[in-house]
Amino acid sequence: MDSRSTAPTTGPGGTGTPAQSRSLLQGVAAGAAVATIVNAALWAGGRAADVSFSVSPPAGDPLQVGVVLVVLTTLLTFAVGSGLLALAARRSRRWVRAVLVAAVLLAVVSAAGGPLPAAADVATGVLLAVMHLVTGAAFVVTASRVGAK
Repeated sequence: MDSRSTAPTTGPGGTGTPAQSRSLLQGVAAGAAVATIVNAALWAGGRAADVSFSVSPPAGDPLQVGVVLVVLTTLLTFAVGSGLLALAARRSRRWVRAVLVAAVLLAVVSAAGGPLPAAADVATGVLLAVMHLVTGAAFVVTASRVGAK
């Protein structure tokens, strides 16, 4: 089958086999775990270097970004992306590629537009932006591997 095909990537019912679903879930879980561990390590390293992790969002009160928020945000991002990936995989390889492109764009835009201007200090902004990029890169690598199966 041509890689530009829009033919469904699953079986006749559009749901895929249980083995495909299990493979997707295992791959995504592994990618989410790696991204979460790396982001938690970045946070811990930042705290050890006395980075404040204080941000002032455009709406709302200033907040302290703790490790729990880092972990939950990384996992939630992966969950949403994985849901979109699973839906795209039921459609076609073209849809999977669209999810990958959207993930790259979202990671880059969110890294530049979110933490950098809201951070109380440069180190906080840089570390949080790197966490956005780590999550995006891990998702794209994971999605590329499991979406190709």
